[in-house]
Amino acid sequence: MRRLYLRIYAVVLSVLLAFAALAVGVFQYHAQAQSEQEQAAWLDLTGGWVDPALAPFAEADAPLGQRLWWVAASLAALLALVGLASYPLVRSLTRRLELLRTGVQAFGDGALQRRVAVQGHDEVAALAASFNAAAARIEALVRAQQRLLANASHELRSPLARLKLALELLDATEEAETRARHRAEIQRSLAELDALVDEVLLAARLETTPNLARQPQELLALVAEEAAWFDAEVSGAPVTVQGDERLLRRAVRNLLDNARRYAPEQPPQVRVQRSVAGQAQVWVCDRGPGVPADARERIFEPFFRLPGHAEARGGVGLGLALVRQIAQLHGGHVHCEEHRGGGSCFVLSLPADDPPPQPISRANASR
Repeated sequence: MRRLYLRIYAVVLSVLLAFAALAVGVFQYHAQAQSEQEQAAWLDLTGGWVDPALAPFAEADAPLGQRLWWVAASLAALLALVGLASYPLVRSLTRRLELLRTGVQAFGDGALQRRVAVQGHDEVAALAASFNAAAARIEALVRAQQRLLANASHELRSPLARLKLALELLDATEEAETRARHRAEIQRSLAELDALVDEVLLAARLETTPNLARQPQELLALVAEEAAWFDAEVSGAPVTVQGDERLLRRAVRNLLDNARRYAPEQPPQVRVQRSVAGQAQVWVCDRGPGVPADARERIFEPFFRLPGHAEARGGVGLGLALVRQIAQLHGGHVHCEEHRGGGSCFVLSLPADDPPPQPISRANASR
């Protein structure tokens, strides 16, 4: 911070020197004018018979060195006074800048939890607050990427192990039926690997995409198009939302795929509606085994699976986590409820774009 100190005092000294030079010039001009006026007045008073050399000694006629010495002494005293008065303020500023620099350096060295103290209400405090916000965002992204990579690495082991075993058995047998079964296992493992890589990449991309290209989307039509691939029953009313069509389709498709996986015998029931709070909602209900109450929040965590039957249902454990990410990016949320008569209902809630229809009054109806 020595350079900052020197720059501050250099600026102060430059300003004082410029002020001193201007003051000397003004002083010299006024002193000269005053001397001429005094000489004219003296000659007028004496009737012009006195030699101008005998006129009273004027301040402007003082030696230049003497005048400069007094200016320099005054300037030095003023500089010392300004330095003493500004030191506490400058030191407070530089101390906070030192703390900010230390925090940024530590964060850059890998201490992602490092934050700096926010002191005061000036620009330095705003800079420190901005750094803390950016550091928290970066830390959350890095932690999420680390968890995602660790979980994905773990999940990749199962299909890779099955694929390796199936290839070994395929080479070791010549029976047509057995070879066909091993080929089917290889195809299933490859499809699972492909789905896992696709969803991991999408999850990573969503973590680093704070803003979306939003456009008006008619939710009922979008849901009906996706539900047709699952033979699902769709009902409800049209409602418009602002969002990314590709991501909204992905969220609906994941919910439908999850419902079909846990209840393959019956097609999912889908309903699009506007909630009492004005939210656009997509209900996807199934007649599967249901989700225990204590797990209805955890099922949206990456790679979380219900114990027991979840492993046998397939999937890579990221479908519902992606639905939650997509909902949050659109300013909404998703939750799971119990379905009356058995099963589960997943509710995707998004901010509605169009205003709710106004009720028709009796007066308007009579017209």
